[in-house]
Amino acid sequence: MQQVVYVASPGSQQIHVFALADTGEMQLLQLVSTPGQVQPLVISPDRRWLYAAVRPDFAVICYRIDMDGRLSEQGSAPLAGSASHTAIDASGRFLLAASYAFNHVTVSPIGSGGRVEAPHQQLDGLQAAHSATLLGADEQGEQEVLVACLTEDAIRRFTLNDKGRLAPHPLGDLHTVSGAGPRHLTLHPVNGDIYCLNELDCTINRYHRQADGHIHLQQSLEMLPAGYQGERWGADLHVTPDGRFLYSCERASSLLTLFGIAAQDGSLTLRSHFPTETMPRGFAIDHSGRYLLAAGQASHQLAVHRIDPGSGELTLLARHPVGDGAMWVRVLALCE
Repeated sequence: MQQVVYVASPGSQQIHVFALADTGEMQLLQLVSTPGQVQPLVISPDRRWLYAAVRPDFAVICYRIDMDGRLSEQGSAPLAGSASHTAIDASGRFLLAASYAFNHVTVSPIGSGGRVEAPHQQLDGLQAAHSATLLGADEQGEQEVLVACLTEDAIRRFTLNDKGRLAPHPLGDLHTVSGAGPRHLTLHPVNGDIYCLNELDCTINRYHRQADGHIHLQQSLEMLPAGYQGERWGADLHVTPDGRFLYSCERASSLLTLFGIAAQDGSLTLRSHFPTETMPRGFAIDHSGRYLLAAGQASHQLAVHRIDPGSGELTLLARHPVGDGAMWVRVLALCE
């Protein structure tokens, strides 16, 4: 499997493009200068485009992905505010941008040529909207969108129709405990579970989505070691492709946390903690499930950890210099 890793560094306004070998070795392919402080990255479902949101001139930059994973800038489109997270719907026709600073979510059409257009919808009043996560389509073809609103202690639920319009979900929103601060979500590949990382109290909530659309809280677990007394500043979470392990990162302690996922009922068990780069703002798991790549916002390095396939334990393989304030990591499996 040929894979490419993209790392966004807003401080130096760069995207580093690496080739990732099956052995875990990485080779720098390209260094892209971005027209602004680059933060969230997202790859199109057809794996032909990478979209990078920049500030302070709020925009999304459209990069065509070449056959070897290198990027070619193809234009840009305005955004209504500073994007903290972006996502693309399953059809590849709409880009959603959540803005923590501007308390909104926007929807931008993506043209047939892959280029993003200006937003055609903006939903305001979503307090500290930190991320937008898309679920599968229902029988009517509508996709569900979950927006983590950190200061509301709420995960707002919406439907996205085939015209790219968001509407409140008929089953209502989800609410965390007071002071949790929902930030990022990720999905189990098979069993219908949804995981939410809460930034402020550093907990992981496990939800289950039933066939009728109802979503129920199943568990809430601490991320940090027992007795931890420091600052709590949760950042990111991801599941391995085989659905056996969940990882999260916390910036104040610079720790990665490993959870096991039970095959029988999906229950989570905290297993271990591992040191990584200083202030790990974002990380990714490769498509083989063999490597975890963590970016240090304060170390300006990318750590490559090997994932033990049986236990999920992490072993540090290498560290690679990247740009200042490295934040976002995306991994692409090249089309064969």
